[in-house]
Amino acid sequence: MYSSLFMILGALVIGYAIPVTHSTTLSLVRRLSSWMLYLILFLMGFGLAFIDNLGQNIVQIFSQAVTLISLLLLFNVTALWLIGRHLAMPKAEPMHKQSSSKLAMFKEPLLLIALLVVGLISGLTYQQPLPAQEVLAEYALIVLIFCIGVELRSAGISVRQLLLNRRGLIISLVVVLSSLPAGALTAWLFNLPLNIGLAMSSGFGWYSLSGALLSEATTPLIGSTVFFADLSRELITLLLIPTLMQRSSAATIGYAGATAMDFSLPMLQRAGGNQLVPAAIASGFILSLLCPIMILVLVNL
Repeated sequence: MYSSLFMILGALVIGYAIPVTHSTTLSLVRRLSSWMLYLILFLMGFGLAFIDNLGQNIVQIFSQAVTLISLLLLFNVTALWLIGRHLAMPKAEPMHKQSSSKLAMFKEPLLLIALLVVGLISGLTYQQPLPAQEVLAEYALIVLIFCIGVELRSAGISVRQLLLNRRGLIISLVVVLSSLPAGALTAWLFNLPLNIGLAMSSGFGWYSLSGALLSEATTPLIGSTVFFADLSRELITLLLIPTLMQRSSAATIGYAGATAMDFSLPMLQRAGGNQLVPAAIASGFILSLLCPIMILVLVNL
């Protein structure tokens, strides 16, 4: 159990320690990262096909996901709104630029959902586990984590610079502290172990990683629940940014979670202005670092 924990965390550290500046090499790393993610999601869906009482468990996946989504939205936004009143955030100044295509924004999430469904259908059709399926999923996850470490390092901003951003640090810590009660309550409502519930709430919107980690560390059922919960968090963020930004920039940045440094950043910038970008990048980066560490540590308690 702990050997897998150290292998995965080690892959993240080693990846982050390797400076990659050549654009072609970085492009290959990103492509490899995508393919590992696609493989993991396919295997996650394939594994769902062999869960007893599949129909009942699919209902359970969506029930748990909706509960976790609702509690995280309530706890995160409330806590961030209260903290934001005392954080002296810069006033949001919308930048009226042409919005990106909504279809383009949803293309990647829809592709990942499709891969999960294709894996499930393949499992139901093939009706027997793939040879060395668990080993393949574990090594694919290690490669994915290594690539993520390389990509985080390539952002060109040191951990020291990000941790010294006071607003970003406070926002990220509030997200963490307000997410854990949501996980604990979800665990209580569905009779799950407390540490699993806490781990489920520690994805911070990074659906491409959190679902894979929990599927490998627990079961495909838990992994799929977290995948849909964190995926929904990202989609809800896109809907909330235009209106929530004018009421609380801290809540908007914080609820974006790990995506505040990448996927959600362009919309955060357009809705709040350039002065909010450093806090968004810092918060997203810190949550990205904490996501795999917290999930793996909590699962192994």
